[in-house]
Amino acid sequence: MRIGVIGSGWGLMHVGAFRAAGAQVVALAGLDEEKTAAIAAREQISLSTTDLDALFRAVDVVVVASPDHLHARHVLAALAAGKHVLCEKPLAGTLEEAKALMHAANTSGALRTAIGFPYRQLAPLIGLRAWLSSRDPVRELEVVVRSSFIDRSGGPGSADFGGASHPIDAALWLTRAQPVWVQAALEGHSLALQVGLSSGARLTLSHRPTVEPGIHGAWALAGTSWEAGFFAGYQPQLGGWRVSAPRAFVGEWHDLAPGVAPLSGVREPWAQAHVEAARIFLGAPGELASFTDGAMVQSVLDAAQRSSSSGARVNVLPWV
Repeated sequence: MRIGVIGSGWGLMHVGAFRAAGAQVVALAGLDEEKTAAIAAREQISLSTTDLDALFRAVDVVVVASPDHLHARHVLAALAAGKHVLCEKPLAGTLEEAKALMHAANTSGALRTAIGFPYRQLAPLIGLRAWLSSRDPVRELEVVVRSSFIDRSGGPGSADFGGASHPIDAALWLTRAQPVWVQAALEGHSLALQVGLSSGARLTLSHRPTVEPGIHGAWALAGTSWEAGFFAGYQPQLGGWRVSAPRAFVGEWHDLAPGVAPLSGVREPWAQAHVEAARIFLGAPGELASFTDGAMVQSVLDAAQRSSSSGARVNVLPWV
């Protein structure tokens, strides 16, 4: 299949991923003609353009990795052009946009659509989810994420507060549950929220800026007869992502799956997760997040903003 990527920043991760998955990346679109041409030449991509119609004519699959506020416009244009679409997270900038994209995907016939949430392709989390399926349900899930990539300037942030959609999707995926209510406080680009889940569990998430370089996440889960947890994040001193072996306590502590870390001669774990996502999108066995999953995550972010504005717990609005 011929791949076209919209976005010359994070889109380059997808260029490498789809090439490693065996596809041809033949087109790159960006906002700046000169910059996009220089990147395309460096990456040996034959078509460089600022004209999306030109990209659509040249490809079978479109990867939307443009700035968050442009996702809805670019996804809808690609679907209207009859192209399969893989969209970067977050799916959209607002819940209404996300619902429009979900509806477009659900009525697009044979066109394939998915959203990139690479936590789902990390082996330690796959192992943890498989283990959880055989235990009594999750009752509590606590996630604390500190990130130096969250804007501390007070200017406009991303549609998902600098990456909060990643842990939200992973939490919903691990618990196999849906959000019901949200209580949240937003201060600048820091996010603190509790989410009541359809299973009766509660997710507590803190997502805030840090001066320590990288992304640092601590995950703790508990059922009535067990506890589990792991650490995950981007560590610059290691040159990439490290995810510890998830551990569980049932009478004693034991590892549930091997961890991953950057190793010489092996593709960096976050990059490898993107390769696995590309393979699945191209037809290999596996599960990717759907646009419906993306809209569900957007419904949590929407409720978080409404809750913070009102100072009260709010119900999650329908996303389907």
